Amino acid sequence: MNRPGFTSLSFAQSLVIILSTTFAVRASNNMLVTSVPLLAHYDLGLSQTYIGVLSALTSAFTFLATALINIRLGSRARRSAYIISNVGYAAVLIAFTYSNLLTVWILSGAAGFLLGMIMPNIITSASLFPDPVTRDRVLTLYTIFLSFSLIMGPAIEAYLLLFIGLREIFLFFSLFAVVSVILSPFLAFPEERKDRSRVPLISSFGFRTALYNIMAYNVPFAILIAFAGIYEGQVFGISLSMVTALFSIFFTTSLASRIFLSIRVKGVLRRRMYATMVLSVFGIAILLISWNVWVFAIALAILGIPHGLAYPLSVLSISRSFKPEERNVANSAFFSILMLIGIFVPLAGGYFIDLFGFKLVMLGIVFIIAILLLLTWRTFIEWNRTNKADYQH
Repeated sequence: MNRPGFTSLSFAQSLVIILSTTFAVRASNNMLVTSVPLLAHYDLGLSQTYIGVLSALTSAFTFLATALINIRLGSRARRSAYIISNVGYAAVLIAFTYSNLLTVWILSGAAGFLLGMIMPNIITSASLFPDPVTRDRVLTLYTIFLSFSLIMGPAIEAYLLLFIGLREIFLFFSLFAVVSVILSPFLAFPEERKDRSRVPLISSFGFRTALYNIMAYNVPFAILIAFAGIYEGQVFGISLSMVTALFSIFFTTSLASRIFLSIRVKGVLRRRMYATMVLSVFGIAILLISWNVWVFAIALAILGIPHGLAYPLSVLSISRSFKPEERNVANSAFFSILMLIGIFVPLAGGYFIDLFGFKLVMLGIVFIIAILLLLTWRTFIEWNRTNKADYQH
């Protein structure tokens, strides 16, 4: 196996482990972030402001785990923490079935913390293949399985909600976490630079463009995940099963865009990042004028395309900009910043939605995307001037 941090597993075996773990963790995690707001609102009676706080709490603990612990651990300690966190995550999903107005806060924080110890390590493991083209293809396959899990998760949940209650959904999805527990001892953990403080982050053009690109989609995505389901139920009067089915449409177009990217992996990053941001604005525009649930579904389908492109493009930008021994620091920092977005956006989103409504908040996000598009354009100009850019940035 020509990959640092792995044992004697073959390429095919390591790939199966990465993709299976990705599917299991992301499917259960997506169920968690979309169903906890529904549980909190419909079963526990929390307002949208408090739901925003609850979502922010999960992201806050993910940030703490990633930025303060995972990024500082050596390879062996991080591997042990990863295995223990998978066991704890399965237990937390089971506990959500019996949660109440107090424990839902504790469990949300615990789930966020454990995911902060799990997700960055999967990304790093997927980026360890030495050949650049192989590495990019594995990373795009990783993001395809992320999208596939985001389709199958809501689809399975929508079907199950026809027969069982929302609480029992958490118990069912704990089985996915058990799969990750079984596979956790086999994930790769590379040796790292001893002086982690010297890993270039903000000075890296690849890291900065990755951040601008993912923020341009992660901000509206955080609002959609936390509040779109409630908006759909209130405005269009649809069932919880239909709400989760609409999320499947969103993630289907996301998967299709990632499959396209895996076929055309050797492409120019900047053009695709520009297209991602423009599509985000276009999808939000359709959402703002939606007069029934079907137009809203079209908007979600359009927004699924930049969702599918934004994350893999950011991951590719980071993998092309850092050495293998630097990637855990870069990926952990990247994931931590995403969690900061996940903290502040639901908090602000819940507050402003209560004040101004869902559509006005989404309109404000359009201006944020425009600023990020300008920052991305300027960064790529600087990157070109250095003559140090990796291939086809």
